[in-house]
Amino acid sequence: MSGERKKVLFLRFSSLGDIIFANYSAMRIKEKHPEFHLTWMTDSMYAGIVRAQPWVDGVIEWDRKNTGNRGYREILKKIRRMGFDILIDMHGSDRSSLFSLFSGIKTRYCVIHRFPFTHTNFDFSDLLDKSLEMSGCPSYLCPPPASDEWPELCGREGKKLGLAIGASAAVKRWPVQRWIEFCRLASDAGYDMYLMGSGDDEKRTAREICGGTASPRVKDMVGRTSIEGSITLTSMMDAVVSGDTGLMHIARALGKPVAGLFGPNFPGAGTRYMDSLGACFFCGCPNKGCEKLECSRQCLEDIDAAEVFAAVERLTQR
Repeated sequence: MSGERKKVLFLRFSSLGDIIFANYSAMRIKEKHPEFHLTWMTDSMYAGIVRAQPWVDGVIEWDRKNTGNRGYREILKKIRRMGFDILIDMHGSDRSSLFSLFSGIKTRYCVIHRFPFTHTNFDFSDLLDKSLEMSGCPSYLCPPPASDEWPELCGREGKKLGLAIGASAAVKRWPVQRWIEFCRLASDAGYDMYLMGSGDDEKRTAREICGGTASPRVKDMVGRTSIEGSITLTSMMDAVVSGDTGLMHIARALGKPVAGLFGPNFPGAGTRYMDSLGACFFCGCPNKGCEKLECSRQCLEDIDAAEVFAAVERLTQR
């Protein structure tokens, strides 16, 4: 396959963390096959991220929010006319499998064997070097062009911490009181902190943290940035504290030291991904890693703020 000019369609629609993981594979594929012309089909929400990657040659946007299945069908018709040689399905979902089957593309790779006939290849060894693990890669995400959204950050002296205070499920969140304890320690030590996230729950959490610390060093950025802006903001940080969220994966992909907080979920299962974060903290529950997101227990409450701060100090002094 090497040396042949091929038109490649790369499928990963969502979600944020999975887009970041898939970006690593896209980078590795172009490293092994620089002659490939790689077009990434993704949700419009993530198009700005994908477009900023130098290993991506083209982007096809699916505006799922506004066009739904109609847009899906229209893009499928467009794909059939574009003459792609290879399709790489990084989902393996029902939707992506059907898209692959009816794409008209002869060679179709997939990460999992879900349905018969939808894909033709399940071994990626001819596409990328599988001996290279993500955990050993210093960085695999290029931030979008610099933003002037935060002129106060440009040239600011002192160490900056990004705090990803939310998560998709309550059981994956560090309790507000622990964040307050951490922020007080970091503020006393002269760190500037930027609360990051989006959504109403996280906005309320940010207000509680700011009220509980009453420190001018704690900056509430929740809901104030686009996804691309969050990546740019993260790229300015010296370290990031986060649970299992998309922002954690962004920080890791940018090569930033991460203090990860874990309870029911261990990302990158079966790999050394978590070893590459910088520091990992786990809840004391004997069932940690259970993946039961409906649990009512405040799983991460066991994680001590002083221990996390001590790790952050070590990470930022390297």
